[in-house]
Amino acid sequence: MKERFTTHATFQIERIYQATPERVFTAWSNKSSKARWYQPAEVFDFRVGGREFSQGGPAGGPVFTFDAYYQEIVPNERLVYSYSLDQGEIRISVSIATIELIPTREGTKLVFTEQGTFFDGHDTPEQREQGTKELLDLLGKSLGERNAETFELVSRRKFDAPRNLVYRAWTEPDLLAQWWGPNGFTNTFHTFDLRPGGVWEYTMHGPDGEDYPNRNVFQEIGPECIVLRHESGHHFILTATFEEVEGGTVITFRQTLQSKEDYNKLKLICEEGNEQNLDRLGSLLKRIYK
Repeated sequence: MKERFTTHATFQIERIYQATPERVFTAWSNKSSKARWYQPAEVFDFRVGGREFSQGGPAGGPVFTFDAYYQEIVPNERLVYSYSLDQGEIRISVSIATIELIPTREGTKLVFTEQGTFFDGHDTPEQREQGTKELLDLLGKSLGERNAETFELVSRRKFDAPRNLVYRAWTEPDLLAQWWGPNGFTNTFHTFDLRPGGVWEYTMHGPDGEDYPNRNVFQEIGPECIVLRHESGHHFILTATFEEVEGGTVITFRQTLQSKEDYNKLKLICEEGNEQNLDRLGSLLKRIYK
């Protein structure tokens, strides 16, 4: 008969993110934002007493079940939830986790504290802490990167689709129109001349009923990189690179604004808009990739 025993432990992890507390909080409190860095939830009821439930794991490996209940929510400041974690049919731990968000000059300091009870050696506090560090690193990547010196915003995303399909989604107008822009936007394309020096003109239709004319000029076209110059409204250079990796494609979405004034004015809007754009691309790829 297997010996049964219980291990109690507390660990704390700190991270600094170049994002506002509001944006970091959204990464925990919004279902689609959290799915950028965490196992997508089957149940996501974000309120005190609400439940978050998800199942997943490595290909060919065991299924892990995360079952959480929210105990305390202070928007943009604090989040507390209790959760159990199962491996297959075996309960391996029960924990309470506290996330604190503290404004800093750089953005936000996140303090993650977990108090856990681990059962029968199926998981250890050291393994849980390391796994949580990796998740918080993924959270940071989901918030994008900034470079104030070059007025640059960068988003990266891995898609479980081959590079040629991801490239098609950027270069075939019928596919591109389905995902281009933040949540709630649709597009009408007027001109799409896919070549260096070619013009792409379109109107974005906002969820508020407003129309937004846009003009881009392609500077570079290739299976590994697309570069365009945005010439309407605020000017910027957008560079998308496509890297083949094991299991799919990594896109790097690099937006370089024209001036410090534009950078300071638009960075908060563009950061989240770019991430939503990649969310929509991911949804399209899931529909068309079999």
